[in-house]
Amino acid sequence: MSSSEVSRWADEAMFRAAPLAEDGEEVRPTVAVIDMTANPLRVMAAVNEMYKGRPCTPDDIDKDAALEFAAACLNSKIAAPLEWCRISLLISGVSRDFTHQMVRQRTATFTQESMRFAVKDNAASEVPTPPSIAALPDGSDIVQRWNDHVAHAGWLYNYFIQNGIPAEDARKGLLIGTATRLHYTTNLRDLVHHAGLRLCSQAQAEWKEVWREIVQAILNYGPNEHLWQQREIVKLFRPVCYATGKCEFMGPADRWCIIRDRVEAHHKNGDRPVTWIDINPLEPLHPTAARRA
Repeated sequence: MSSSEVSRWADEAMFRAAPLAEDGEEVRPTVAVIDMTANPLRVMAAVNEMYKGRPCTPDDIDKDAALEFAAACLNSKIAAPLEWCRISLLISGVSRDFTHQMVRQRTATFTQESMRFAVKDNAASEVPTPPSIAALPDGSDIVQRWNDHVAHAGWLYNYFIQNGIPAEDARKGLLIGTATRLHYTTNLRDLVHHAGLRLCSQAQAEWKEVWREIVQAILNYGPNEHLWQQREIVKLFRPVCYATGKCEFMGPADRWCIIRDRVEAHHKNGDRPVTWIDINPLEPLHPTAARRA
């Protein structure tokens, strides 16, 4: 299907969406850093020096001073210097229901692939199978019904497009699980806050995949001689209980959590999160971390 065919069928403002994966490849979340503040740890450490009455520039900050600032971030509520680090990401292969949650972060800027103008003529192959269904045997009735449903929704969408229905109307028949991509730009302070909520057991499985990709993308961004700064920055991404010292999801609508009992025991004893040697902050990333065995 060429872009000229799309224009002839319905609307000159319709364009072909680039595929999210090569033919036969599974669509899955991927993250790339578009841009990030250079020498981020030194920049933030320099800003932090103002609290001590020592105005300086990043060039005045040596590695030891930057690492000292990074360690202090885990033990202080003062977070304004983190706003001086800006991070812009391209997140691809995530479902529309995921992005409906993501854009609730009001302190970030998002630009999402448009389903109004961008025609997804391979929509049937860009609906990732939910983990609970993917775990079932291939011959399962549920798996077959899922595959049939996805295939029919994609076929119907293409049928509408090819018969002159504008994409903005045809899209209404697509599944909410249809994969998409978006640009996401925020500062480190708000990204850390967002991580606290989305690295918790309460977050849906897709968030866990995306955060693994975010961490890896940040770790790999920039010149090799500066990567030690990124390694310190990603240590700030931890479940919210590590910031507050207690479980923040105790309501009737909240899920069970694999680390909650230990967190609450430490909270009762007055133990600070830096002493929680019996808890791995990555435990909530496990797919079953919010489901009792």
